[in-house]
Amino acid sequence: MRLKPYFQLVRLPNVFTAAADSLSGWLLVGGLLVDAGSWLPLVVASMAIYAAGIALNDVFDLELDRAERPGRPLPAGKVSGAFAVGMAVALLVLGLASAGVAGARSAMVAGALIACVVSYDAGVRRTVFGPELMGLCRGLNVLLGMSLAPDFGGPAAWAVAAAMTVFIVGVTWISRFETEVGRRAAPAAGMILQVTGMIALFGAGLSAGAFPSPWPDRPAFPVLGVVILAVVSSRILWASARAVSDPRPETLQKAVKTGVLSLIWLHVGVVACVREPTSALAVAALWIPASLAARWIYST
Repeated sequence: MRLKPYFQLVRLPNVFTAAADSLSGWLLVGGLLVDAGSWLPLVVASMAIYAAGIALNDVFDLELDRAERPGRPLPAGKVSGAFAVGMAVALLVLGLASAGVAGARSAMVAGALIACVVSYDAGVRRTVFGPELMGLCRGLNVLLGMSLAPDFGGPAAWAVAAAMTVFIVGVTWISRFETEVGRRAAPAAGMILQVTGMIALFGAGLSAGAFPSPWPDRPAFPVLGVVILAVVSSRILWASARAVSDPRPETLQKAVKTGVLSLIWLHVGVVACVREPTSALAVAALWIPASLAARWIYST
């Protein structure tokens, strides 16, 4: 059995960005890498629910993809619709069960995330609220990683989840017309929202003392974290600016791919601002499988 169509169905490169959400959330609220029994179930839940949501997205988009993206696994007949639905349901169950292993509150967050994912795929994505709901899914994914901390880590941690929400709303606005030419309004709005989210991440990174269990050896100005955030933000803005100035499928899809895969490095930057370097390195390690998979599997 060829595995590539199944990896394409779930956008395998992007699944690692979901892992970065929950792992980063766990680390930001004071969680430790050595406590794998706590964070690993959250990471598994994030990845499973994300993969299920992407598969369901293609199930609901089957007729549209037959016209606009005939090479995708479902319209091309490489994966059956029944298998895609069954796999998505199994992944959702796995995600909820894995979160339940971590605790009741984690299961509640996972349940809310699943409700948002299914609602988005089932029709909300075609409305004006689609990008906002997609962003909320990402924010809940970050909160899932924070769910074991008292009050989800407090306002500083909430700010990171909110920033990621706004950033992904922006990415989703850019993606709305990624198969069309000449539409500038949506990518322009998306770029503004991306900038807003990234500015909020800079603010969170520079307010490390407000996070739970502040790292005592943190420098007054976290140079490494700020540099990472600046470099990644520049790369994102370059891709988005090209999509705004020359809106066509190639530039729009490039901007979306850059925005999604750069999520890992945005998390790395924030964690590097707030926690010790080894924590940031653990999140950065997720870039390796994500980037390797992105070389042979599309991510938009």
